[in-house]
Amino acid sequence: MVTWSRALALALGGAVCGACTDFESPETVVDMRIIGMRAEPPEVVVPYDPDNPTAVDPAALAQVEVCALVADPADDRGLHYSMAMCRPNGSGRCVGLAPVFVLGGGQVEDPETAAEPVSMCVTIEPNADLLAVVEDAIDSDSLGGFGGIQVQVELRVSPDGGGEELFAFKRVRYSPQLPAERVANTNPTASALIGLRGPGDERGRDFPLPLGRCGEIEPFLVFPDERLQILPEEPPGVREEYLVPTFEGGSRRFTENVTYQWHATAGDWSPFTSGGTIDVAGNEPPLDSIWRAPEDPEVVGDGLDVQMWIVQRDERGGQAWYESCARVLP
Repeated sequence: MVTWSRALALALGGAVCGACTDFESPETVVDMRIIGMRAEPPEVVVPYDPDNPTAVDPAALAQVEVCALVADPADDRGLHYSMAMCRPNGSGRCVGLAPVFVLGGGQVEDPETAAEPVSMCVTIEPNADLLAVVEDAIDSDSLGGFGGIQVQVELRVSPDGGGEELFAFKRVRYSPQLPAERVANTNPTASALIGLRGPGDERGRDFPLPLGRCGEIEPFLVFPDERLQILPEEPPGVREEYLVPTFEGGSRRFTENVTYQWHATAGDWSPFTSGGTIDVAGNEPPLDSIWRAPEDPEVVGDGLDVQMWIVQRDERGGQAWYESCARVLP
């Protein structure tokens, strides 16, 4: 057994919703980019004993896997990555902080040409190193840990042979189980991505986008400058209800918002980010985006394969992503 700080014990009240977007990538991906980071699970809820509020079993923290989605369409080369964990800060970096929990890393083949999809993942083990970072996060939190604790996972990516190093970060939440009905957040999902063409199009009005990388799936076909509406299809319950404790000892119930971010190696998206919060009139924001295929003959050539990435996020740090491929025919 390990003892948490008194500040957390007094405030073991669950997690207020955390930031759902740690960083954003440009709409058009033409070089090495970190597009997303996902934790599984995105939140760990720790059992709470009111008779012994300061005692926490390290095993109750559970393992968390953190993975990154990285693209490098301009070059055919391997990539190196590493991840480390520390208390959250404004820079998103762990340099100069202590304690730092080095999580590991590795080398992967080129994300676009590897025979199998590459995996950039590490595992956060529930050990003394994790508890040291959690304690440090509590001590640096202005509310002494009230509402749950976020830890920051820093990612560094660089190409084989050296060159520019990219970094991004993901925050993972650890929360006490108060109220007793509280459950941990889970990553969002989409049942399908539906492409919608204009009425009367001989290719059909709507179709599910094939999922996967260019080169491993059959691309869907479009014409230069064609505009294609793409709509995420959400399964029931994807927008989870969750409880937030109040300072008065009660709780409030909320329903998650979900956003989508749209990326491709060519063409334009409108909007770049869809979904989000309900407006003051109670209207739900549209989830879809319209992708306009490139029209420049020099770009399209004899046919151009365009890789797409769609990143789905909830407001509590959950994330999922989907890949598809379009072929622009001259």
